Amino acid sequence: MTVRQNGVRESILEAAKMAFSSKSYADVSMEDIAKLANVKKPLIYYYFPSKEELFKATWDEAFHKLEDKVFGISENDNKYVRKAKAFLRAYIDFLRNDRQSLRLIEREKTRFYSETGSSWEHIKTEYDGFVNRVADVLSTEIDTNSKEYARAITDIVGSSALLPEGQMSPDTIELIIIKGLAK
Repeated sequence: MTVRQNGVRESILEAAKMAFSSKSYADVSMEDIAKLANVKKPLIYYYFPSKEELFKATWDEAFHKLEDKVFGISENDNKYVRKAKAFLRAYIDFLRNDRQSLRLIEREKTRFYSETGSSWEHIKTEYDGFVNRVADVLSTEIDTNSKEYARAITDIVGSSALLPEGQMSPDTIELIIIKGLAK
């Protein structure tokens, strides 16, 4: 793939990220994405054979940015409290700095747990793996089911991305979760 081709593909992915983070999968058309990317619709199909494949590629890109941000910091720390706080701060920072990616990930969560098809299964597997990694970060000190805590934390932080700006501050979310973990 040449630089020009890579630039077009990236432009399409960025437009898809904007579209899928602001409207549901069902409400986004390939025409919407073509307009945002300033390309013709057939060009999108050159890079992505279907809307589902484009969504998968867009979701994967946003999700891997989230994983890199969240787990890159805490995996090298052995002290539980520092590790948990570092993880949580990284997650909250991702919410602050890349709300659009987190919205994209969260907006279709119910869809990927109910839909069938290889792209949806892939997305569900990736997300479940993320929750398991969060549970691993928490499992050192939590006596009860760390997976339940992990699911609650990912749901709280993720769903806050869908709220209008300023409705619940990332600082408030961080404080609530840290106090909950400290008990």
